[in-house]
Amino acid sequence: MLARGELRPEDYFPYPEFRRYQKEVISFAYEVLSRGLIGLVNAPCGIGKSVAVLTAYLMARDADQVGPVGKLMVLTRTKAQLEIYVREVRRIREQLSIPLRAAVFASRQDMCPLRLDVGTLAKASYKDFLRLCKELRRGTGALCPYYEATYGERRRLRSAARAAVQRALNAGATLPGELVPICRDLGVCAYEVVKAMARKADLLVGNYNYLLLAPVRDAILWRFGVDLPELNCVVDEAHNVDKWAVEVMSDEISSYSFRRAAKEAEEFGVQDRGLMELMADTVDKMADETYRLHGPDYERLVDPDILADMLLSELGLTSKRTLRSLLRFLEEEGDRIRLERAEKGQAPISFLGRCASFLVDFFSHTGPEFAHYSKAIERRGELRGRLGVRCLDPSMTGSVLNELRAVVMMSGTLWNPDYYVEALGLDKGRVEFLSVPSPFPRANRLILVDKAVTTKYERRSEEEFRAIAVRLKALIKAIGGRVAVYFPSYEIMDAVLKLLELDLPALVEDQGTRVEEVLSFMRAHDACVLFGVARGKVSEGVDISAGGRGLLSGVIIVGLPYPKKTGLQEALTAYFEEKFGRRGWHYANTVPCLSALAQAAGRLQRSEHDRGVIIIMDKRAAGRFKRFLPKEWRADMRATDDLGMLVATIRGFMAGGSA
Repeated sequence: MLARGELRPEDYFPYPEFRRYQKEVISFAYEVLSRGLIGLVNAPCGIGKSVAVLTAYLMARDADQVGPVGKLMVLTRTKAQLEIYVREVRRIREQLSIPLRAAVFASRQDMCPLRLDVGTLAKASYKDFLRLCKELRRGTGALCPYYEATYGERRRLRSAARAAVQRALNAGATLPGELVPICRDLGVCAYEVVKAMARKADLLVGNYNYLLLAPVRDAILWRFGVDLPELNCVVDEAHNVDKWAVEVMSDEISSYSFRRAAKEAEEFGVQDRGLMELMADTVDKMADETYRLHGPDYERLVDPDILADMLLSELGLTSKRTLRSLLRFLEEEGDRIRLERAEKGQAPISFLGRCASFLVDFFSHTGPEFAHYSKAIERRGELRGRLGVRCLDPSMTGSVLNELRAVVMMSGTLWNPDYYVEALGLDKGRVEFLSVPSPFPRANRLILVDKAVTTKYERRSEEEFRAIAVRLKALIKAIGGRVAVYFPSYEIMDAVLKLLELDLPALVEDQGTRVEEVLSFMRAHDACVLFGVARGKVSEGVDISAGGRGLLSGVIIVGLPYPKKTGLQEALTAYFEEKFGRRGWHYANTVPCLSALAQAAGRLQRSEHDRGVIIIMDKRAAGRFKRFLPKEWRADMRATDDLGMLVATIRGFMAGGSA
């Protein structure tokens, strides 16, 4: 065991030199992991946070000053982040000869070899797949051949499964996409193989569900050989953890699903007492009323008790207990239907089971921590109703972080650490915070505010949108190259684009846009425009780069991306104001806006060589809102309502002038 003074980061770092501020992150993470703290790290893209925390973990494990530093769980949000940790583990093993081993998880569906054999399994939703997988593992009617070949008597691994485990452990870290074909060739389940690896692994890498969802957490941790008080955790992209924490207890479903469920009940001879048809009509009626009052995509609050009483009356049921019994019966019938369809070579889906499970949650998730709502969505000229339940309190699942031995939460946009501490219910006595500047030259980034326009609700009009369109065209032309433009919502984006005339190739984000499509489009055009929405697929978590260099010359953020004012947002604000007092409105509205702004702007610079422009087209950004921005932004920001001056400043900068 080494004393602290004998530890050198250089001995645990697999690269010949450190990036700017990387040692600061290593030192901070080391203190957190060695002392059993909760550390929040705001460190922008380009510092190399992933390898920094792995280096700190190895140091803390060897130092072992205040008790054993046990295993490490790494939580990621995207496949790209997961791949980064696999790459770093491999490099540590190769360069330092440290026998670090990782069990790397993707979803059970993504790791299913049977899905490659039976193409219809890929068409199942994740929830449908999980229920079918559970039935196949139980041997209800049929048994998954890969699962059966994995375990022998007393759930001991068979020889083929042991071979897969050893092969993956010998590699140190194996991507799910690499492991699945290996396990398929051996005839065993890749997900179960990774679970078996966990006992001998030092690291467990997976998405947030492995900690935040209690059933998943309980199923995995005993395999990992640790209890919560012994576990260390790294939460990557931690600015998302609050949203993830509420989403695991939230759900939404459409009237279309209820209608399909009603047809399914008739087709398979299930007596649902007319519940699904009644729900379809009810959801559409509520949506029609919501649409008349507020238009599309507005979440209007509904009372679940009133809806339950209506169902009891219409269906002739005697109590809510009988309604719950009916729903549980329909869930089980859904499992039967999935199996029947799978055995016939059809997609193993059940609208009946899915809708029944939704209603179980809808009526059981009660109390001030939950909001129930109706909304109407308009797609391709068609109106469809949706019903949802939303958890309002991230601490309901996020507070599990307090039970861990040590936690490092890190992000490039953790601008509001106090919010995450309070919203997640973290133990303030254990929290430490580190913020480091961007490692990229500030001279390579120009930040401008166009004070002539705004998307403030009271100012929204065709005249304002026309002014935005005129100015947007001039700004895009002045920047040149590839430009990403982000709007607060699809509605505002559509309103502006109707008035915008461009002679450049353009890609407009919609509900079906894929990240791969965006990257292909960008790489195919030297000058083009990407139009998207804040908090959308192309504004967060997507690396718009090629060969380690950013592809964008500029990012334009049209308006401040505050959450849309809906009944659901009002419920969240009221809940936060009750819980946090004067800080409640800020936490419910300004913090999400700042996070969306930071993420959109973060698409610009992906390396120290990248150079470009960030423009916020909203006069509010230069007013009181400015005090919430990072110190660097406030110092570098230039604001004017003179379009000619904005264009001249941009052209001078793009020609090689200083920011």
